[in-house]
Amino acid sequence: MRERIDRIKNAAEGHWPEIFASVGMDAALFQRQNRPCPLCGGRDRFSFFAKEVGGRWYCRGCGMGDGIKLVQQFTKKEFVQTLDHLETLLGLPVPKGKQGRYERSAVARHKLWAEKQRAEQSALWEKAFPLGEIDRQTPVWRYLCARGLGDLVPSRELRFVKRLACWEVPDEQNIDGAAKARLVGEFPAMLARLTNAEGKFITLHRTYLTADGSKAPVHSAKKLAAGAVENGVIRLYPAGGVVCLAEGIETALSVHALTGLPAWSVVSLSGMKRFGPETIPDGVRTIRICGDNDRSYAGAAGAYELASRLRRSRPELEVSVHIPQAAGTDWNDVLLAHGMLKL
Repeated sequence: MRERIDRIKNAAEGHWPEIFASVGMDAALFQRQNRPCPLCGGRDRFSFFAKEVGGRWYCRGCGMGDGIKLVQQFTKKEFVQTLDHLETLLGLPVPKGKQGRYERSAVARHKLWAEKQRAEQSALWEKAFPLGEIDRQTPVWRYLCARGLGDLVPSRELRFVKRLACWEVPDEQNIDGAAKARLVGEFPAMLARLTNAEGKFITLHRTYLTADGSKAPVHSAKKLAAGAVENGVIRLYPAGGVVCLAEGIETALSVHALTGLPAWSVVSLSGMKRFGPETIPDGVRTIRICGDNDRSYAGAAGAYELASRLRRSRPELEVSVHIPQAAGTDWNDVLLAHGMLKL
């Protein structure tokens, strides 16, 4: 049994957020610490430690555990069934017998669910309005203008919908103790498309807004749609010989506004850790990694860690890291304060 557990953990390393999302947990819960707990629903008591092995997590209400324990408690399966399910998801051999037959059915259901999610998000994207085709008084343009981004050439990877349902996990538990999402309202929203290394659609990032262009009055106005993020990035502007990488969408747009260089968003700090060299297209010779200057140094650490990986895997690339000087700022703060920059 110990060898079986270790084999699962080794195969799952670096993929725990995608595994958690595949069983129905909100992917946004694993992007930073002090998030709602997927087990008890506590609003800010759960933290996932991406840098620790085994999918380690901690909740001030539920205690702590590894990735296997989190999947088991969330799905309410027996321990052996949880191992069978994880082995099937990871492509590992599943012991023959009753559990193996049961999990073949479960993984088929998961594949259907994932395909349905991707199809729904793709259909939503196709129905949304490209930014270049809508009035500058719409909520999305008001939102961008308030961040000094109103003069940009509209990115083809951003679109707008007039009304989009917003679901969140409440603080209180359900009768059975599970924390389930509830509808908190419908809002205008900015959509951003994540694509993989081949340029194929993966999922959507959503920013919920109000009519005046402020963030919607919900706990988390920025959300990734359900499903695996894989190696997805938001290619805001087509790559040239140089590509700038930044965490958030507005941060990447600000880098483009400051430098005139193509910029991509990796969505979050987890995206920095997930970004792979295979995502860089042919013809790119220079990568500028534009990290956030978090007071915790997490943004800078993630930027330098990515630079180190790219140097090792793609030594022919020119790679540099750029961090704003003032603590607690990102590149949108720099844009609003100065308006010009050379990297």
